[in-house]
Amino acid sequence: MAAEASDALSPALAAASSLARLFTAAGYRLYLVGGVVREAVAGRFLAGADLDCTTDARPPAVRRIVGGLATSLWTQGERFGTIGCVVDGQAFEITTHRGERYEPHSRKPVVAFGDDVEQDLARRDFTVNAMAVDTADGTLIDPHGGRRDLASGILRTPLDPAVSFGDDPLRMLRAARFIASHGLAPEGALVGAVRTMGERLQIVAVERTRDEFEKLLLVDDPAEGFDFLTRTGLIEQVFAGVARPDLAEVGRVAAAVAADPAPRWASLFVRHPADTAAESLRGMRCSSALVSEAAGLVSARVQMAGARSSPQEVRRLVYQCPVPVDRALAFSRAVAAALGEPRAGLDSLEAMLAELRRTEDVDRPELPLNGDEVMAALNLEPGPTVGRALALLREMTFESGPISKAEATKALQRWQASDYCFEA
Repeated sequence: MAAEASDALSPALAAASSLARLFTAAGYRLYLVGGVVREAVAGRFLAGADLDCTTDARPPAVRRIVGGLATSLWTQGERFGTIGCVVDGQAFEITTHRGERYEPHSRKPVVAFGDDVEQDLARRDFTVNAMAVDTADGTLIDPHGGRRDLASGILRTPLDPAVSFGDDPLRMLRAARFIASHGLAPEGALVGAVRTMGERLQIVAVERTRDEFEKLLLVDDPAEGFDFLTRTGLIEQVFAGVARPDLAEVGRVAAAVAADPAPRWASLFVRHPADTAAESLRGMRCSSALVSEAAGLVSARVQMAGARSSPQEVRRLVYQCPVPVDRALAFSRAVAAALGEPRAGLDSLEAMLAELRRTEDVDRPELPLNGDEVMAALNLEPGPTVGRALALLREMTFESGPISKAEATKALQRWQASDYCFEA
């Protein structure tokens, strides 16, 4: 292993040293795999990351080996060969060597345990992820040239891509993420396989597809990944059955907004109505909270585009904004910059908001009277007139800002005397 890779991996090897001794004493081997190895080969260490390991020990043996040392142990993934644990403050996921494949028309993988680390690596998604480090002596195991591909900026599969994507079709979507996150260029055979096999993504659970696409969305600049999805036609499978965003301009919009799930998902739909965004996100089985916030950002952008910067309109905008107004302003500013739209209106809104905040609590406006106080002031029974009175008070606060209880009471009494309050 190169010196820089060895240096980058040394914290992980140190963290795994206690486990390594236990597995060796029990007659098994334990290997570091996954992102920590890939990044170490690139000269980086993933500080704070969980450590993924693979071993020839079967899950029951893994439980026995780590049971006396681990401060936490979880076995939800045991039937797929994975035992999770915390040892010396470090979280590990330890998976028995395996090959994973999908039967035709099945959404669930078939798992077969194995004894050979190189066979295990052959079943992994890409060569840059098909490297392992023996925790016993730090030896790098790289049977498929992952280190060379990482240095050359190439994305390949360890086996024929048709075999790799047949084993797990989600890898086709994952390819877009590594293209975007690591600047890797997909080899021709990989691109051809995705074009040919794209429909097979439909056997993958929608939730898994959504989660993998979100990982791409959260890359610093997902544009190259989006381009891959468009060129191969895979985007049509990702958004099958729901409104499909046009990724031609979305890449630069997504890169401009905050790298959080809601604004990144919202960035896909800046040319769509908020209802369309919400419907698509529900179709992707996003959480209700995410749907609400992302669609709210889309809606707020439209509201801000048409709003005037008068005190009255800014108060109304803040009150009616479906998401926190500062978050909506930041999103709208980023989208406008990415699309080359004028930002003078947003500047004016933000300036007026700052001015109002100096003299009133515009973000949490309270009515001067509640429903009970309105009924007492106007000698009313519960009913629609109370609601209309409260609505009138809300309009007054939009127009004039905070008003006192006495001012509100006099205004309502004048309104009641005019008989307007009794109109439907």
